[in-house]
Amino acid sequence: MPRAIHEGLNRMQQPRLSALSRAELDLAFTSFSGMDGGNPAAAIWVCDVAPLSSCVPLSVALQGQPIPAAWDREFRSRHAHLLPRWQSHYRIARMLAAARSAALPPGRIPINAREYFDRYLYVPNGWEFKLNLFPLPERTDHTLPWSKVFRELQVLGAKSEYLRLCRLGGRFRFISSLRRQHRPRVVLCLGERHARDYLHAFGFEDVEGADVLLQPADLVRRLQVFEHDQTALVLSPRLGGAQGLSSDVLLDALGTFLAKWLLPTDFPPCSGVAEEPSVAQPAGKALPATEALALNEAWVAARNGLASCIMHQ
Repeated sequence: MPRAIHEGLNRMQQPRLSALSRAELDLAFTSFSGMDGGNPAAAIWVCDVAPLSSCVPLSVALQGQPIPAAWDREFRSRHAHLLPRWQSHYRIARMLAAARSAALPPGRIPINAREYFDRYLYVPNGWEFKLNLFPLPERTDHTLPWSKVFRELQVLGAKSEYLRLCRLGGRFRFISSLRRQHRPRVVLCLGERHARDYLHAFGFEDVEGADVLLQPADLVRRLQVFEHDQTALVLSPRLGGAQGLSSDVLLDALGTFLAKWLLPTDFPPCSGVAEEPSVAQPAGKALPATEALALNEAWVAARNGLASCIMHQ
């Protein structure tokens, strides 16, 4: 990692919200910040618009995260009281369990949704990677409007400015670069209302899509499929809701549909949360080459602004 970037991240370990500049926030968002994590080298990625809940203090959420998080044993223990409430993640687990079952040849033992959620979902060396377009939850505080939550941080005072920073700054460039480096077989994007942002972030803006109807039993949901650079981007409805993927039948059908791009080798033996080591890389450990390259590519356009910011502090 370039020295200026490393020093910039260190300066944000205990940020004073009112002192954070636009360049520092751009640096923080140009990372794995706000992503649930797992294994970026996995064949299947799942992307939502924003984190589903705020599990960390705001000061921590505004820090850069140069390595992907994971649902290891320490994370699961720390959030044991919240896990039963995270139904959207459970729905993702059900869909992934169905994708695995459909991709594997006969004879491999299937994993049901509950077991997938409890043991395998987002583990460090697992079968999927979970990311989010934007690093902060859509509602960081369910009792206060956005402008009140960020009243001390002028650059984020207007939510539109925050979204613009992610779209035109390093965040979307980082996601696009990460996709190019790892080339997952399939990226599932949740929420067709945000199609433009998904296509922008993953570098699919000029790719023509095809409509597919997912129709198990009497239920019908529309998917859009975009294929480019050895990756299929599948745009689906959100999880839950009257028009979303709210039933087990739909989730199983979606997983089976995604399996058309997957191979049995994409699901090697994995011991899940029992696997060692089960924690993220220590802070001092070097980044894997692909993550470092993705970070470097995404930071190129902003590095002059960052250097200027550090020099004037």
